[in-house]
Amino acid sequence: MKYNKLVEGIKKFEDSFWFGECVYFKAIEEIKKRIRGNLSLLKEEDLEQILEKIVKIFLVQWGMMGRTINRKDVDWGKLSKQLRESKEVFKKLDNKSLLEINLEDEEIAKSIKKAYNSAKVKYIGPTAVSKILHLFNPELFVMLDDEIRKEYECGGSAEGYLEFLKKMKEEIEEAIEEKAGEDKCSKKEAVEKICTGLPSDKLGEKYKKKTLAKLIDEYNWWVAHKKFQHS
Repeated sequence: MKYNKLVEGIKKFEDSFWFGECVYFKAIEEIKKRIRGNLSLLKEEDLEQILEKIVKIFLVQWGMMGRTINRKDVDWGKLSKQLRESKEVFKKLDNKSLLEINLEDEEIAKSIKKAYNSAKVKYIGPTAVSKILHLFNPELFVMLDDEIRKEYECGGSAEGYLEFLKKMKEEIEEAIEEKAGEDKCSKKEAVEKICTGLPSDKLGEKYKKKTLAKLIDEYNWWVAHKKFQHS
């Protein structure tokens, strides 16, 4: 991924969808406040409330998935149960970022696939799963949709999602190295510049900083969907 293309894609996305990003940030804030970094501390009824009151609304309002998510036969109770049963997996991945994590490590790979499968129930497919995972760990999990999966030729299984993350890590590392070289700074400084410099000024200072995982999704959305755009 070339840095100038990353910038172009994010700017295109931000110019079009900056207003809806407030919903995104609010969902992240609310989940972080309630979970406090540890899914295992949540009671079953608390997790169900998070799914119903935050995740579901996020998927409908921000993810534009109302037709699927509002189905009466989506089993939110089963989803809650699966997530809680995988609490140790989420704990192991907590505080891990896409850049720092070793996706080639067997235990890490296994944990990511377990997390993916724990967020999957009938009618909750790859797109919704990736968004749910991102809400619980916005530093690690990159969101996707059908067009993005086609763009990167990744399947809709847990294995396919793991391969997608590997590709995203490789892509963003290239952009970071290029930015660090241009600005003659460290990779850490380059990441900070990307995460604070590329989000739209329209969001205001409170919502100015985004994770690399979120910005990658914005770039991907532009790349995968630009063939549908007129400008």
